[in-house]
Amino acid sequence: MNPEIFENIIKFINQFVDFKEEELIALQNKIEIVQLKKNEIFIQEGEIADRIAFTNKGYLKVYYYHEGEEITRDITPLHSFATALPSFVSQTPSFEIISAITDCELITINKSDLEYLYSSFPKWERLGRRIIEEMFVESQRRIYSFITETAETRYKKLLKQYPDMIRDVPLKYIADFLGIKLQSLSRLRKSLEW
Repeated sequence: MNPEIFENIIKFINQFVDFKEEELIALQNKIEIVQLKKNEIFIQEGEIADRIAFTNKGYLKVYYYHEGEEITRDITPLHSFATALPSFVSQTPSFEIISAITDCELITINKSDLEYLYSSFPKWERLGRRIIEEMFVESQRRIYSFITETAETRYKKLLKQYPDMIRDVPLKYIADFLGIKLQSLSRLRKSLEW
């Protein structure tokens, strides 16, 4: 495997757990590199999410349909993990869809291989728990922000935390992620330029 591809995921996971070389080699033997073109589906509605992805390049959106309207639940930041979490954990059909907003390079592992790593190496189980906890906490923060913050505050936070996302992701997806119309986002951006 190209060491450059592996570099970003190693940097990310080392924030949580310090792995030995043999534990990293075990991971390298279980992962798959997936290239997605813009708008290509990673996980389909009704499919059981049996894999998790690390976004090495590009952006994914997690969304579902409600009363015929597309609702974006998440835009996956660069160098983070994505899956249809309720489906992945419970192994039930997903109500969410995950697709590429931009061309993507994903480092994926399927659930059975991940379970193998968990059972063979305690550090992998610890990392898995930490990643799921982080995904859960982030979803709770997002819910809280929708309840307590204005769209302007949410936009400013996104701009500060993920300026690359604002630059690289089309504004229609940013607006949907913030829970506002594209025209409202355009007005908001103009007002902040002054």
